[in-house]
Amino acid sequence: MIKSKILITKLPMHRRKKEVLVLFTTGILAFSAIFFYSYILYSQLSLLEFPRINITCDDESLTNEEYINCTFELENEEDSERILLLNSKIRIRGSGSGGGVHRWPKKGYRIELSQQVSLLGMRKEDDWILFALYTDYPRMRIKHSMDIWRSLESSDPTAILPESEYVILYLNGEFQGLYLLAEKNNRRLFGLDDATNNINSSLIIQAGPNAFFTEYDETEWEQDWPNEDDDIFIKDKIMTELIDFINNSKDEEFFNDKKGIYSIFDKQNLIDFYVYNYFILHEDFWRKNYFIVRNSEPSKFFLVPWDFDHALGQYMDKTYPFYMDPESELRKNNELYNRLLDNKEFRMECKLRWFQLREELWTEEFFLEMCEDYYETIKPILEYDTSVWNPFLIKESWNNDVDESVSELIEWIPNRIEFCDDYFAQF
Repeated sequence: MIKSKILITKLPMHRRKKEVLVLFTTGILAFSAIFFYSYILYSQLSLLEFPRINITCDDESLTNEEYINCTFELENEEDSERILLLNSKIRIRGSGSGGGVHRWPKKGYRIELSQQVSLLGMRKEDDWILFALYTDYPRMRIKHSMDIWRSLESSDPTAILPESEYVILYLNGEFQGLYLLAEKNNRRLFGLDDATNNINSSLIIQAGPNAFFTEYDETEWEQDWPNEDDDIFIKDKIMTELIDFINNSKDEEFFNDKKGIYSIFDKQNLIDFYVYNYFILHEDFWRKNYFIVRNSEPSKFFLVPWDFDHALGQYMDKTYPFYMDPESELRKNNELYNRLLDNKEFRMECKLRWFQLREELWTEEFFLEMCEDYYETIKPILEYDTSVWNPFLIKESWNNDVDESVSELIEWIPNRIEFCDDYFAQF
């Protein structure tokens, strides 16, 4: 060993440099091989366990405005859940994340299949959503929020939201990452009657960015059903009358047993909608991101929550403390709930409903077991997915530690439950 050291030191300078370079290069190659086989290859093998969606299209023509032709294929270990090539249509989902001001690099998509099929055990449908989960670092908050609302359906038939399943997406053969496949909010999901050419029709109206319930602005409310092809426009009359009643009726009329707000809206839905959204602390919510739904009259309106990017205490690197109380803010942004929360009876019924759910369903174990199930499902590719997308196109100062994001979510939920216990106890 000593001799070899002496020999090396006596070599000419250019030979010593060459040998150092060879050793350095060999080390790099060895490290790269170890990294590839232990991380990349492992990750790719782990992907084989996931349902895989393959979409082929002209990706340069993809926008959030119009559908373009594509082919759709679903691969899965279960032969019964495989879907062979379908001629379909695709567009980028959303105005913000898709093509608007944010332009997130990982896109969500809307898919229109050429026929109604069941995907991964969900109901037969031809209209599907692929959530990119880019702003959801733990990749669990959006699904968790949807499933929490759906957990109420046994005691509240209006607690309807799409089922969802994790998949991986390949676009034109290129890995796009972990996605959440979900049904779309449409009349089939809500079990609505066919459209009729009058104001008694079944309907779905989506609240826009400034839907405060204070005055009617047609640009802030979108009629999703009846759709444009039916040439039935009932939104303006219905929303004008509804907003006028909310703002201009006296309390005696607003809370009248026969003609008041509970003759227009499903009362249980209004209670659950408040309790649920207060708990998940949906910061980007009270003046937008919900649907007003009604079957053909004499059915009542009910509200459906949507777009959970800011729910359950996180949004990308940003965290919302568990002790945040959004009541005063939501009162400013939603005149319907401003009036409801002024009513002692409504507050008492929210209190009773919260503690009923806490005792019978919404236990700490219930929420955390849901998180554990999600995490066990996506754990093999969670770090791989975030390493592909999130570190490269966000500010360097932002925290992108996926383990920390998961831990924060797990810690946030019990603390939020305790805070809500105290909050509703004072109702």
